[in-house]
Amino acid sequence: MTERITLVLSGGNALGTYQAGAYEALHQRGLQPDRIVAASIGAVNAAIVAGNPPERRVESLRQFWDGAAQDGAAWALSPAFWGDDRARVLQSQVLGSPGVFRPRFPGGLSLLPGMPADTSLYDLAPLRTSLERVTSLERLNSGAMRLTVVAVDLITGEEVRFDTQDAPIGLNHLLASSGFPPFFPPVEIDGRLLCDGGMVTNLPLEAALAEPSAEDHLCIAIDLFRRQGAPPKTVGQAVDRQLDLLLTSQTWKAIEKLRRVHDLRRHLRVLGQRLPAELRTDADVVSALAEGAKSADSSTTLLLLIHAPVPHDVEMRAFDFSRPVLTERWEAGRAEMEQALREFDRRQASPGEFVVHTVNGDGGVQSAR
Repeated sequence: MTERITLVLSGGNALGTYQAGAYEALHQRGLQPDRIVAASIGAVNAAIVAGNPPERRVESLRQFWDGAAQDGAAWALSPAFWGDDRARVLQSQVLGSPGVFRPRFPGGLSLLPGMPADTSLYDLAPLRTSLERVTSLERLNSGAMRLTVVAVDLITGEEVRFDTQDAPIGLNHLLASSGFPPFFPPVEIDGRLLCDGGMVTNLPLEAALAEPSAEDHLCIAIDLFRRQGAPPKTVGQAVDRQLDLLLTSQTWKAIEKLRRVHDLRRHLRVLGQRLPAELRTDADVVSALAEGAKSADSSTTLLLLIHAPVPHDVEMRAFDFSRPVLTERWEAGRAEMEQALREFDRRQASPGEFVVHTVNGDGGVQSAR
């Protein structure tokens, strides 16, 4: 088994239940990450894992997602009027999620003439309360597991990383990483107005893999959005497809960049081996060869698990907090992570390699070196 394990978790609101199920499979396999890098709801799941001892992590994730679930629609949102699928999503959009968000005033009403101005539709106060209940900030910042949370400066567009290796992470950092405009509000930290890290890097692979290491590295990344999809037939499906394309394009650009860096270092090593000794003392050459020597003998395996559709998927699925679908997503994440780990057992990288295994959750596996 590789010496260093990093777990990377994307944003995705209600889809985050899938990550919790996937973590359960890792836990059952005895794979405990040394570090988690995450944004948005992924950062929430990550904080629950890092903020609990190993024996309580799955239980705490279940407690959080149980509190996030919606049970049954109000009479005005009854399935008889709207249809089963629309009622589920509409309930969360109108009433919120008990453990994650609630409508705020004026919120969406601020669009109407004569109403006060507002910048978001929902309030994340329930998320703060939920995290206080299931997460120990003392343990989260103890150094037992490194946590990196990604946010974005709403004014400058700069990516901002909070890392327990550098300074403590608190609830405001987690809420800032979840502040997806215009749905959820930004958070001011140290004079900067910060919002959801997914606006720049929804699956923060570069933050996880940019640091070279002499150790072999297994990076397990869970993306809640999918690059490929069917043509949309409704406005809701078009919104889903928009998010899929916007957010997954970040992921594949990051993978290509990481691969280019790996290949460049390999080429520098080959070049260094062929240079005459008298040229290796030049300052510029020394710097280039030092870059090429980084991670020379270590391997990096990226195991990318992509959330496949579940049987009762509906349009605007990231807002479907109905209990049956959350349960369905949890079980899908657990089963698909088990499949991904079986694939990894047969496809480990050799020394010096950078290998990407993409598991689509529907049985498809693609490997690239």
